[in-house]
Amino acid sequence: MHLIFQPHVTPSAVLFARKLVPNLKPMPYVRIVAFLLLASLGPAIAEARAQELAVAIEAQTNPQKLVREVVENGRRLKENTTYWTYRELVRKEGKLETHEVCQTDAGTIDRLVAINNQPLPPEQQRREDARIQMLLANPAEIRREKQKQREDAAKQYRMFATFPDAFRYRNAGTEGRLIKLKFEPNPQFVPNTRQEEVFHHLEGTMWIDPEQKQLARIDGELTSEVKFAGGLLGHLDKGGVFSVRFRQVDSGQWLMAALQVNMSGKALLFKTISVQEEREFEDYRRVPGNFTLRQAEELLQKMPTLPKQSAANTSK
Repeated sequence: MHLIFQPHVTPSAVLFARKLVPNLKPMPYVRIVAFLLLASLGPAIAEARAQELAVAIEAQTNPQKLVREVVENGRRLKENTTYWTYRELVRKEGKLETHEVCQTDAGTIDRLVAINNQPLPPEQQRREDARIQMLLANPAEIRREKQKQREDAAKQYRMFATFPDAFRYRNAGTEGRLIKLKFEPNPQFVPNTRQEEVFHHLEGTMWIDPEQKQLARIDGELTSEVKFAGGLLGHLDKGGVFSVRFRQVDSGQWLMAALQVNMSGKALLFKTISVQEEREFEDYRRVPGNFTLRQAEELLQKMPTLPKQSAANTSK
């Protein structure tokens, strides 16, 4: 993070500016007031910038501590549940699918609205409507899906919580206000689960906002083959990559902006694993905490069937 400190301006320097610069014309009253106000705020601005600089210096000199603070901040934010409606763009099998999604406390409603930036044909729209109505008529299925989502989220957080111990970090400079960290496996880390075994084969880069203790982006690559139970339970091939990006929305919260995964391998010796996933998330809008599934479905019905064209939703 690069911070530029302006020279300290005092009220006396402003009042006696003409003496210092004889040819300076008198400033209008409004400009003098504004200049005096800026001078009075100078110490507070300098102090805030000094604090920012101190945070940046500590983040760069102690990256392990910064990652721990990011994990702890994530734990606190996880306890504050909020619900959103958003657009999800999914690229798979040469197609670009556009989904409108609405979260509620009871579950999540997802509607497919376009393929390759074209609205669904009438028959496919009717099938999508029937699928959602069948889902709404089966609350037990919705509860099972929500429970699965909660379990997946908890598992993902537990894995992320091991990052400070699972890797060694070094400063790799800055990009704008973000601190850039390179990470590599910590040979002393002992995995507790099969999923954590992956960490011994993973290295990559993190981008972190040091003031907000927020992960903005993480890129990773498998530098060697991952064998589960010596290969009996499957393996992941060397060279698999992933990238996850987050962005700050108007409310100040950080939400997922993009996900890319390209990995392959085998499960239980026979089943081939091939994950080529690319998702983008946009147009986040907060919804009330007491929103029902029926209200979510009605909201999605009102969404435009064809999203605005942008770089994000251009098919490749």
